Amino acid sequence: MLRDLERRFRAAVDPAQRIDLADRLVPELVGNSDAERAALVLEAVDTSGASAEARARLYALRGVVSAMLGESHAADVEQALSLLPALGGPAAAVVRQRAAVAALHARDARTAEEQALASLALCDRHGLSWLGARAAASLYGLHYHLTGDLHAARFYAELATGLAGAASDGALRRACLTAQFDLACVFGDWDQAGSLRELLRRDRGPEAYTSGTPLRVGDALMLGSRGDFNAMRGHVEAALATETDSVDRALIVALHALALAGLGLKVEGRSAARRALGLSNAHGRRRDLLHSTIRRRLAGVLGAWASVIVGDTYHGSRALTVRGKWPGSTGVLAAALCAEARGASVDVQNRSLTQVRGYLILARTARQSALALEAATPYALTTTELDVLRGVAEGKTNSAIAGERGVSRNAVERRLMSAYAKLEVKTRGEAIAKVSSLLHSYR
Repeated sequence: MLRDLERRFRAAVDPAQRIDLADRLVPELVGNSDAERAALVLEAVDTSGASAEARARLYALRGVVSAMLGESHAADVEQALSLLPALGGPAAAVVRQRAAVAALHARDARTAEEQALASLALCDRHGLSWLGARAAASLYGLHYHLTGDLHAARFYAELATGLAGAASDGALRRACLTAQFDLACVFGDWDQAGSLRELLRRDRGPEAYTSGTPLRVGDALMLGSRGDFNAMRGHVEAALATETDSVDRALIVALHALALAGLGLKVEGRSAARRALGLSNAHGRRRDLLHSTIRRRLAGVLGAWASVIVGDTYHGSRALTVRGKWPGSTGVLAAALCAEARGASVDVQNRSLTQVRGYLILARTARQSALALEAATPYALTTTELDVLRGVAEGKTNSAIAGERGVSRNAVERRLMSAYAKLEVKTRGEAIAKVSSLLHSYR
């Protein structure tokens, strides 16, 4: 469709026909994030002598493209909006929706919401399901990315899904179903998440379904909350094998650390947890979206919690204490996990935890799995004691082991003495001889 529109646009001579084709071609290019080509198309259109509706629609499109290119969009959008009194309801709905998209790209949340809601009202009045679906999707993007209000994002994702279905827009319906699935997992609504997952599998097919970071992260949350950490690990590692931005990668690495911790793979889990903490501390772009910041912070919280599970309690608890002072849902999650690390009970139904309930359930399940595996370890050795014994078996001194773990030499010696007591031995050689087979299987 895109190539056909471009071919027809280049071949068109009549100004009115070129305007009509540009009005159809530019939104397609914008949808493909190709603002440069969209700008070239708009530059090749002459609006002199065009109707008020055509001029308003094209001015609004210029505003969208300018905002995408990081340029000022205000003048173009103002020109488009000034023509609204001369337009009918459907045309006004299109112009307002495009103004909303321009404001969304410019990170102007207030204007984006105002224009998108106005467009949605006009769509409802004139029965424009196809445009209403896009207006609702814009509102979803606004609340998800710019305000971090996941409750509102969830409402508009559901609305956009229904309107896209009514308009027979399969691509947008699948995109909004994906958004709903992602949010259902974040909110911990596993039944709804499972239903949405099946809808997506039927729509996309098993292979296409697994592509895309939101799907893999949602699957990881859902599988981990059920204690299926093997499957969770597979989904996360598949996501890590694809190109993702630094924010998504930080969160995925944190989920990987939790999957490894839940499987009892302490050494790999500790490495992944440290990597997640490092990625979460990396500075984002200057105009980083609010929800990118929230996801980055979530990665830090989950990485710190994974550190607690794999035995790096000093650094993990310290990191959670710091992150517990953050504002918003990530700070609440960090405070809840910090309390759980100290043995306190946290109510998962607490309303302040609603937007991170899925992450809290996953974190709790990962720790329960790790503790269950630890309880089944011969001689009741803790994972920390096994780590110290591994270091001893590798010929390392107590000082070297302490340096690797980031603790004092006395702390290592206390763990070693505790292990000796459980093993009923008195020397390093006797201890290693007794647990050599266990250390070989312990990861």
